[in-house]
Parts: sequence; C-alpha cells; structure tokens
Amino acid sequence: SNHSYLINRDIAEAQDLATLARAAEHITRLIALLQRGGTRVGQIASLVQALNARLFERAWQLIVPADLLANSCVFVMGSEGRGEQLLRTDQDNGLLLRDGYTPPADLPALCVRFSEALASFGYPPCAGGVMLSNPAWRGSEAVFAERARGWLLQPTGEHLMALAIFLDAHAVGGDAGLLQAVRARLFALATDNDAMLARFAAAIDQFAADDPHWWSRLLQRDSADRAGLDAKKQGIFPLVHGVRSLALRAHLPETSTAARLQALVAAGQLDAALATDVLDSLHFFMGLKLAAGLHEMDTGHAVSGRIDLQRLSSLERDLLKDTLSAVKRFKALLHQRLRLDAV
Repeated sequence: SNHSYLINRDIAEAQDLATLARAAEHITRLIALLQRGGTRVGQIASLVQALNARLFERAWQLIVPADLLANSCVFVMGSEGRGEQLLRTDQDNGLLLRDGYTPPADLPALCVRFSEALASFGYPPCAGGVMLSNPAWRGSEAVFAERARGWLLQPTGEHLMALAIFLDAHAVGGDAGLLQAVRARLFALATDNDAMLARFAAAIDQFAADDPHWWSRLLQRDSADRAGLDAKKQGIFPLVHGVRSLALRAHLPETSTAARLQALVAAGQLDAALATDVLDSLHFFMGLKLAAGLHEMDTGHAVSGRIDLQRLSSLERDLLKDTLSAVKRFKALLHQRLRLDAV
C-alpha cells in the first residue's frame, strides 16, 4: 500500500531516532487502518514484521559504528520474531557478535542506547530483562552456542524458557548469517531426549489455573464480570508453544507458527486439517486481541491484551467457543503424543 511505502521511505531516509519514533507511530496507525478495512490478520502481521525489522535495523545503524554493524547481528524474539506481533509490546531482543571480533569498549552503553531508543518508539523494556542491554542476551557466536548447549543439557525451568524464546529468534540488523550459524549449532546439539522435550512442551498448561472462571464467563452472556479473557494465556500461547514443541522435536528450523505448521505437515508429523485448524485459531485470537487493543487505545486505556466478552457479537462469541474447543483438542493431542501427563 501507499502507506507502507511512505513508512519504508521515512525509515530508510531517517537521520535521527526522533524521525524513527514518528515512523513507529505511523506503523500503529497503519495497523488500525488495515484492521478496520478488513485485511486478514496474518497479512497485517507479515507487513508489521517487515516494517519493524527495518525500523530496528535503521536504529542500530544510527547508533553503532560501522565495524560493529558489520560484525554483529541484532535479533528479535517472541511474537516479533515469529512475525505474529501486531500492536507494540515489550522488547525481546539480543545481540550476536562475530567470533574473533573485539567490540568497542563502549558496547554496553551502545546497547543501552538501543534499548532506550526502542522504548522511545513505544516498546517498553522487557520485565524479564530479555534485551541486548542485558549482558546475558549478548555475546559471541561461541558464547551463545555454549549457552544453548546449557539450555539443552540442563533443562531447568529457566533454561527451557530461554530455549523457547531463542527458538523464535529472527535477525533484524547486521549480519543475519551469525544467527543462522548459531541456530545450526543449536539443532546439531538437540537430542531426542523425550523427557526434556516433555518438560519443554508442558508449558502449554502454564496458565491453565490462572483464570479458572473464563469458560463460565463466556457462557454467561449477561454476566457482570468484566475481567475478560486473556487471549494470549488461554489461546495464543498454548497454540504457539505446542507447535514450537513439535517443531523442536522434528528439528525444524522455521520460526513462524505458520511456517512450522507447513513444515510439520510436509514432514508427516501433523495432519493437514489439524494444522489448518491451529493456524485459523491462532489468527482468530490475534484478530480479537488486535480489535480489543485498538479499542483500548481509542478510549485512552492501556493495552491489556484481554478480550471484553460483553463487546463480542453473537457470531464472535460462537466462534470463540469453537476456537477454544480447538485449543483443547490440540492440547489433548500434545499430551498424548509427547506424554505430558508423565511430567
């Protein structure tokens, strides 16, 4: 569209971070325009991933010297890495350095400046510190490969979460080949350890007890309970992490949920009809979450990610019930196939 062309041009021609901050605002306005125009949520997410990647890349270019740019790779993770992020959320990023390269002495300050720049664009700091301004999320290829080895061989809860985050890594600045090399080492280290994989996949039930009354609220149309449904916890995360677990089990390098599903079907690891149901369910939740977030922004509220069930139409409510049932079926398959009940 003409809007995305203009945003791309503004990013490419930006000579300061303030100009990039304005471009970030234009991306949010474009998302709202596309959503209200009926554009499919998967298409919006793909466009947003491309625009955000250029935004982050240009910020890195403006902040660091040329030699660091040539010998580094900035990568994003989480929904941003999978290309499933819509409205801006917390930062999840890291930095790889080429083996043998000696970075400038002020590398920590440069990384802090980058994180602060993203905050000025509307991406708040990650509460868990998953940012390249944190030394734990930057290092050489060899350092990251060793960290990945530790995540696999010592599968504590913290290590498995770090592994899950890193599996979604997507390069947005510098030399993308550095990330490809580390990911190749990670999959070479991956073993057919069923116990580790089961512990990894068991996180699909992580939020099951957080909101025990969500199903009854959904059924009670006139309920006065306005707590809403957490689309990420009850829908998006179990789908995304379940697919991520199956992809890890099959040693598939894809990072987006759609690409992982396609690869799983091609490898004979997943039924095509089920893969379609999972992707449709994910996009339905993403669409509900986007509409709710835009409404919150329009009404001056902070974006919470929760769905106000009373604002749903009868059709949306029925579709939500069907989609939540699809999540339950997918989780049941994962429990059976990965033997999660033995964890």
